[in-house]
Amino acid sequence: MNKILVISCSIMMAFGACKRETKDERFQREFQVFTQKECPMFVDECTRLDSAVYNIESRTLTYFYTVSGRLDNESFFANEKMIADYYDAKLKSLKGSLQLKIYKDEGISFCYSYCSESTGKKYTEITFTSEDYN
Repeated sequence: MNKILVISCSIMMAFGACKRETKDERFQREFQVFTQKECPMFVDECTRLDSAVYNIESRTLTYFYTVSGRLDNESFFANEKMIADYYDAKLKSLKGSLQLKIYKDEGISFCYSYCSESTGKKYTEITFTSEDYN
């Protein structure tokens, strides 16, 4: 009886181990690991990357940033020209990014979310779809 139980458990574990991870599951896992190992990370003196989260349902990779110092100012993010210039620069960077090629090839969306360090308020969020960067 014990032999049957051991064999049954071994077979179930073998089948469980054979489950293949989808690309979306892999992306989600990779960004969980990235966030745990690399974040928070200062991008510049006023911008900190707090996390990178991949949402399987929407197929969107969201980078969550916190701004401080001179950037922690609502009027700065209300400036339409500044946001338009930033949008253009971020899109150009995304289009040229070799590090993100594997994700771009899968057609995922990229979202950049910025919030205030002093108030926690979200200042802006910019999303690019595959139509934008291809």
